[in-house]
Amino acid sequence: MPKNYLPSKPVLLGRSMRELCILPLRYWFLSGGVFAVLALGVSPLINDLLLAAVHRAGLSTLTDRTIGALFSSPISVGLLGAAFLLVAVATLICFATLLVIADLQLSGARPSIVTVGVRLRRSINKQYRGGAFLVAAQLGLLAPLVGFTLFAPVTGSLGIPPFVGREYMKTPLSALLWCSMAAFIVYGLYKTILTLPFSLVRRQQLSKSFRFSLRATRQGGIRLPLVFAIASLGALFASRLGATLLGQAVDALDSVMSNTGAAVLGATLAFGSLTVATAQGFAFLFVGEARNYLALPVLPATRATPTFHVRPSGGFRLRPLLARGSEVRSALSSLVAVVAVCAICAAAWPGSAGSPDSAGSPGSVNHSPGTAGSATASQALVIGHRGYDSGGVENTIGGLEAAAALHTDVVEADFQQTADGGFVASHDTNLLVLSGKNKNIYELTTEEVTSTTVTMKGHSERIPTLGTYVTRARELTMPLLIELKVTGHEQAGFVEAFLAELDDLDALNGNRFHSLDPSVVQTIKAQRPQLRVGLTIGLLYGPLPDSPCDFYVIEQASLSAEMIRNAHQAGRAVYAWTVNGEPTMRALLREGIDGLVTDRPDMARINREQLSPGTGYVRGDLQNTLLLESRHLLP
Repeated sequence: MPKNYLPSKPVLLGRSMRELCILPLRYWFLSGGVFAVLALGVSPLINDLLLAAVHRAGLSTLTDRTIGALFSSPISVGLLGAAFLLVAVATLICFATLLVIADLQLSGARPSIVTVGVRLRRSINKQYRGGAFLVAAQLGLLAPLVGFTLFAPVTGSLGIPPFVGREYMKTPLSALLWCSMAAFIVYGLYKTILTLPFSLVRRQQLSKSFRFSLRATRQGGIRLPLVFAIASLGALFASRLGATLLGQAVDALDSVMSNTGAAVLGATLAFGSLTVATAQGFAFLFVGEARNYLALPVLPATRATPTFHVRPSGGFRLRPLLARGSEVRSALSSLVAVVAVCAICAAAWPGSAGSPDSAGSPGSVNHSPGTAGSATASQALVIGHRGYDSGGVENTIGGLEAAAALHTDVVEADFQQTADGGFVASHDTNLLVLSGKNKNIYELTTEEVTSTTVTMKGHSERIPTLGTYVTRARELTMPLLIELKVTGHEQAGFVEAFLAELDDLDALNGNRFHSLDPSVVQTIKAQRPQLRVGLTIGLLYGPLPDSPCDFYVIEQASLSAEMIRNAHQAGRAVYAWTVNGEPTMRALLREGIDGLVTDRPDMARINREQLSPGTGYVRGDLQNTLLLESRHLLP
């Protein structure tokens, strides 16, 4: 370690912000252009490769049930490899370009796009070998899983589906496990994040830079992660604050203007500039830390002759090497350049407001009123996810009654078969999470299951049988969205037995049914064609799967506006699960979703009353859209 190394000097944060403000215009255009080209040119190509891999595997569409078949064909595996190669190259080009710009400016070099290109070419020839793919995998695949997408222009929308985190957060023990897994990923990123900065600054192999990154983060003590954490929180705060202020500004203009389209576009582009600006700011921070560790000087990019002036109180003070007037002019021109460059980036960024598959942008609200299955403000169903778990344990009578008290339209409930052929209300096959009993439901009798106490969010109740649950729902005049869960341990003819029990309870008519298992959907429709039956999909890539279903229940992370339109054209409804965030609710309502499966039925009802596919701009629209976009900057 260099003798004069001071881990994570506090000045680095301020210096990064200052360098960002005086970044030359040509660098703004270069970095913004890189983001736009990668997002507009490379992303569609990656999508085509993935779809080709799906088709080569003999699949029409990819779901969580068919993902294993994707690796059965050598050609599909080769296409997946080509897609990963493109992701790696795009991620490395994005990150390396920003780092080279930062290193040139911090080293005092004259601004030059040619110099940036030369440095990148030399780095590719000498340094980026096998280890580069590990760096790319971390930034392009692992980092988005925890929400850090600044250097992932083609995988920015990648992430763990929200329902996975929701399942882990049900109890303190499972929440601890979930947070531990996320912390492990964050720790790995932190330990290796300086690998590429060291490689570019020192112009050495990535293997050596990897050791430098490990050593620097170890010797940095608590201050280095603290500085990175402060920078991340600052970027998060800036994105949230920007969304709020820009949204309020457009809301104010909406009260005095008949058409706020131009204001919405301008505010969206201004917010989009945070993508490039925040990423470049982090690049300055990483390169500054690497130069600090190597005891390399940090020089001003433009030098001026030092001059002296007399203090009012007497004495002399050396003026800064960079004239203040020049800094101000550069900062203002940079701001103009950022907005101009990001006019393309805002539309190109994955999941952005201008993206074709982005649900809920204020400008994409026109739908044909006669489209089959299209929703209006009064028709989109608010579906309580397993009841209302803030008022009672999920899939219990207490949760059902709590959902009814909130005037939920429909309650979704899960049922599965026990060892003696009965059916009970439960989502989890294993009872460990909610009861502390490490037993599977298919191993227990109905009496053993219903005598089990489950606890969630301070509520404790017994697991009800199918008969008890549907009878109470009928007493509450509450329609149900009934899911028959398949664990692979069911008895022969379990679907027929399930329908027969419901028939005896007179609980078939008036309720809807759905399942993750396509064969269950097909069997129910074949035996009871008059019932409304839906196919539930946890992971979906490609077109909607062919099924005899009446509607689809799609996890929100896989859902796109195009899917909703295609389903409506086929005369089928679409329900989204599990939608708990207000920005996502509003976006899906804008796109004509037919039902929101949610843990927040109160919030869903309020937004449903305000929004429908045909309405114009509503106060709060832009703020919610930008808040949705801010997830692509930092979690």
